[in-house]
Amino acid sequence: MKGIKFRVPGSKILAQFYQLLGANPTPVAWGETSSAIKQGVADALDPSVEALYVFGFKDVLDWVTFNGAVPDSQVYSCNLKWFEGLPKKIQDGIDFASEITMQQNLAKVPAARAYAMAELAAAGVKFYVPTANEKKQWVEKAGAQLPAWDSFKKELAGSLDKFDMFLKAANTMGRFYVHDVKA
Repeated sequence: MKGIKFRVPGSKILAQFYQLLGANPTPVAWGETSSAIKQGVADALDPSVEALYVFGFKDVLDWVTFNGAVPDSQVYSCNLKWFEGLPKKIQDGIDFASEITMQQNLAKVPAARAYAMAELAAAGVKFYVPTANEKKQWVEKAGAQLPAWDSFKKELAGSLDKFDMFLKAANTMGRFYVHDVKA
């Protein structure tokens, strides 16, 4: 990735990640990303394939590489103080509705991803899935095991031990799974 101008949002973490890989992290606001790529201000970016399709990147990109640097995700949240102030019956209803909504959303992800990929492919975009050895190289060069990440771990988790606990939890398969449609 040496010399690649990699678009990052205002994220110190992503900037460091791509810097560790040899790229030149280039902060660009999302709304300006397409024109930044067209003008050569940035050479690459890492949003989900669905976002690339929805936001009109099919005529901008040649390749999409599924390196998994930024996993696709969705977060549902609410104000905890507000939630805890609700009657228990209402809390239970919100929990139930949230669970159903999440499951319905997860069920739609593979089809949405496949559709986005088909539309991007029809526009000439090609897809690449790195081999296990190639992904290993990414981890060796920029993975969480490097001391360069310790300050972020402490800032975000409170300590290196707590970060390790979070990492273990993140790598533990839960009861939900989304088939990851790839090339």
